[in-house]
Amino acid sequence: MQWNKKKSGYLAITIIVLITLVFVTRNMMVNDLPDFKSFSNVKDKKQHFFDFIRPIVEAENNKVLINREKLLMLEQQYTSNFNAMHPNDEKWLKNLAKIYKVRIDTLADQTAWNSLKHRVDIVPVPLALAQSATESGWGTSRFAQQGNNFFGQWCFIEGCGLVPARRNPGATHEVAVFNSVEESVAYYILNLNTLIAYQPLRTIRREYREEGKMLSGSALAEGLIKYSERGEEYVEDIQKMIQVNKPLMLSP
Repeated sequence: MQWNKKKSGYLAITIIVLITLVFVTRNMMVNDLPDFKSFSNVKDKKQHFFDFIRPIVEAENNKVLINREKLLMLEQQYTSNFNAMHPNDEKWLKNLAKIYKVRIDTLADQTAWNSLKHRVDIVPVPLALAQSATESGWGTSRFAQQGNNFFGQWCFIEGCGLVPARRNPGATHEVAVFNSVEESVAYYILNLNTLIAYQPLRTIRREYREEGKMLSGSALAEGLIKYSERGEEYVEDIQKMIQVNKPLMLSP
């Protein structure tokens, strides 16, 4: 079949336009970041940073919370309805399990239900704010400014992100680039909720839930030993960050 040159030309133009739009959109998103380096007053800089990140964290947490509430509701309905579930709800549940990397072969698998409940949960706002400030240098790092990466998240495919200037010889990781800060926050929350390295954090959070206590950012920080090569020292810094800056972290 002969290829229509006119259509081919339109297709090429369309592809160029789409690529341009992606490039421009990404640059607009990055350029819309506040100029955190412009603040000479440390308190003002901190306040502007927290005010910028806080609503994004709260919005992404809310998305997780909506899924969590539906998950709990479906479990209750499944149990009280003689282990029956509408096909649409079952499809939704299995898709959620896929996102959160939980194997659910059968709805009767209580272990799978428990694993999902332990993973589909929020990250305390103070903890997210403290980590974002630490990992992004209060929003001034190259990775935050050029890649919307506020949590130092890595990727491992060549060209997937920005190459660290001080990467160890032989290392292949890059610092991930995101289309928006919202995407960066969403991946941060998902990573804490799925990666095996942060199982201790999820265990602490589960215990708080079971005891009916309000989630504590400082307490959950104990489960971040593997977030940084600095280990316990990193955890202590995050906890101190929360303690010192808590008044500034609160919503106005």
